[in-house]
Amino acid sequence: AVVSTQSTGGNLDQCHLHDIIPLYVDYLISTGVQGILVGGSAGQGILQSVSERIMVAKAFIAAVKRRIIVIVHTGGVNYQDTVELTDAVSKLDVDCIMLSAPIFFPYFNYSGMVEYLIDAGKACNGKPVLYYHFPSMTNLKYNIVDLAATLKEKMPNFMGLKYTANDVDVYKQLVDLKLKIFLGFPSMTLVGAEIQGSGVSFITGPTNFINGLMMSIVNAVLDGNTTKAKVLQQDLDNFMDAIIVERELMASMTYVMDLAGLPMGQPSKPLTELTDAQKEIVKGNLQRASSQGIMMDLIHRYAS
Repeated sequence: AVVSTQSTGGNLDQCHLHDIIPLYVDYLISTGVQGILVGGSAGQGILQSVSERIMVAKAFIAAVKRRIIVIVHTGGVNYQDTVELTDAVSKLDVDCIMLSAPIFFPYFNYSGMVEYLIDAGKACNGKPVLYYHFPSMTNLKYNIVDLAATLKEKMPNFMGLKYTANDVDVYKQLVDLKLKIFLGFPSMTLVGAEIQGSGVSFITGPTNFINGLMMSIVNAVLDGNTTKAKVLQQDLDNFMDAIIVERELMASMTYVMDLAGLPMGQPSKPLTELTDAQKEIVKGNLQRASSQGIMMDLIHRYAS
């Protein structure tokens, strides 16, 4: 899940689009990332206009040059924007489109939600569709297994979902539906590897920094070394604790990217950047984590 931010004036930073994104994509590919999600939570797409989201998608597509998979999140807060954006993105060189439920109103009628997603899915013009399940953000109370099964039956281009939750039993039920499941929480890396083996997949912001660590956990499970996998999972959990300050995940990730030499500007309004005091906390946490051998990929080169 790629990070994408705004400039100080609240507008898209053209330097970010044309200069930083190509370097950013090259780095991600060098770490073994097999695809990117544009405009998700880390990309703050929900806080951007339709035209801005299209500009960002085009910038990442141009930088990728068909080297890895490109998924674009087009979910929005109203049906019209979602359909307009989905239709526009479907005509770009993308591999898959991700839809999500509108936020704020948590009590949609279930049949109405299904109809909403199916209708929005038609705007994908045949491109494969993923559903973004993030209940702690949307506050929707649906049974996600039932919803996934319904979409599988009624939406021909529905291929699976991003599961950003930590209910292991629900995850197992989704796997049993034979859909493509992408895990959104790094804390589920070990569990995912144990349940799906080499078929486990992730879409999560921290892969910007620690894709190698997450893959090491998967490989340890595949090698039958459960003890090593558990140690590495604890390292991963410690890393997440190190970079998140006072629940400011988006701002913290943006700052870590800055430390790593990829300036992302400021988060999209109304999100704010970390205070100087919070930045010092993150930097100190990273230095301690690095001294313990936890840092992987981009970050360890800049932690000192």
